Amino acid sequence: RRAHNELTNFFPARIHSSQNNGQLLDIGREPFGFLTHRGMQQMRDVGRSFRKRYDELAHQSTFGSNGLSTFDERWEIEAYSTNYLRTIMSAQCFLDGLISNPNSHTDDRNSRPGVYYAGGGLTRYYLDQGRFKTLAEKVCTTSQDLDSTVSIQVRDKVSDTLNAFDKHPTRMDNLVRGVIATPSFQRIDSDAKSLADKLCEFLPGLRGAPQAFGGTPSGVNWIHANDHFICRSAHSLPLLGFSDHEGSPDEVELDRVLRSLATPVCSHLAWRFREWYTCPKLLAAISAPPLWEMTSSMFEARAMKPNDKKPFILYSCHDVTLLALLYAIGAEFLVDGSDCGGSKMEDDEGSMSSIDIDDGMVGVDSRKSWRWWPAYSSTIAFELVRQSERDEHFVRVILNGKAISLKPRMEVYDSDSRQVFGRNSSSCARMLRLADLEHLLEVLERKADIGESTSRREYDPPNE
Repeated sequence: RRAHNELTNFFPARIHSSQNNGQLLDIGREPFGFLTHRGMQQMRDVGRSFRKRYDELAHQSTFGSNGLSTFDERWEIEAYSTNYLRTIMSAQCFLDGLISNPNSHTDDRNSRPGVYYAGGGLTRYYLDQGRFKTLAEKVCTTSQDLDSTVSIQVRDKVSDTLNAFDKHPTRMDNLVRGVIATPSFQRIDSDAKSLADKLCEFLPGLRGAPQAFGGTPSGVNWIHANDHFICRSAHSLPLLGFSDHEGSPDEVELDRVLRSLATPVCSHLAWRFREWYTCPKLLAAISAPPLWEMTSSMFEARAMKPNDKKPFILYSCHDVTLLALLYAIGAEFLVDGSDCGGSKMEDDEGSMSSIDIDDGMVGVDSRKSWRWWPAYSSTIAFELVRQSERDEHFVRVILNGKAISLKPRMEVYDSDSRQVFGRNSSSCARMLRLADLEHLLEVLERKADIGESTSRREYDPPNE
């Protein structure tokens, strides 16, 4: 809470009154909702990596006195978030890394390993093996450590594009229930019941917990189940820590058994959302609003003069939204790969798991790469790139620091209409033009039978 309060002094959240009367949706659940210190540092590191990249790529880098400038002088920074504490804190920490100056008081930063620093008014703090923190009552950074402040906007529900589930709960509930009711979903999710029962022997809190959308045959919330492995991995905590099995005589064997469930659990969760996002109406309802908003901003940026400040727009939302965006634009690693589910979720010998418990990294296997779930602090960047020789604009998509190739569907009725964009290993692949992005979104909407009257400037699903 102290860290959040300090960050809010420099990156305040402006919550529209239509959003839960101007209050966070998850308020009053402390400590739940707050990022851990490690989570805060992860997001700040991501912000610093973006600063490095876009400091180097900013064509307007000659702005400012004597040819020098700060990041916010080169870019017009805007920030938007969903109405949750964790997404707002993620945006605050990202911005802290993006625009804060190095702390002038940290002359010992290179000589003291394990010490982390943050701008935005955060007291510098120490981490002891990733488990315990002690705050140092020495130096607080001030507004002088920041180039500027940026407000984080939680917009009016009418114009917000980031969370279809909060904006249209009844419509989204009906769409998800429609997917769950299909025979194939019922059959494969039923096959995962044995996996869920085995997991509940270690995590009894999963059994009988409320399920959204009326529940499914497997009987557990798979996001909560997967979070156990991802959270413990991200914080270097033992899987059996704080459980009844910790310290038991057979703890080592039980840890091995629980560890063996990590990949099947992550895989089944990935399969469930793969089924969700093969429903055109559901996929378009989640992904079309933010994608149209980004596309509109890119068209506006394309028309700007060379010395105009270009937009740097930050959206802080949720893993399911990020995943929907990747499916909508046809991320090749998600499009390819055979489908399976339930009890068949086993690793082939020598293949990379969807989650590696040892280092917390989410991996992509070339044969089952759709078995993927966004790790903590995952980011997707849509870059508008101008090719000076042809004076043409392209869109480059970067996931967690690496450019990805796309294989979107480019025709409504032709299942073989997918085209490959941005694959470096193929001479036939080409860059995704801005017009291509607009076209694939039109295809996405027409396939969802939303209608062709929607413009790229404004998108809103029908009223409930």
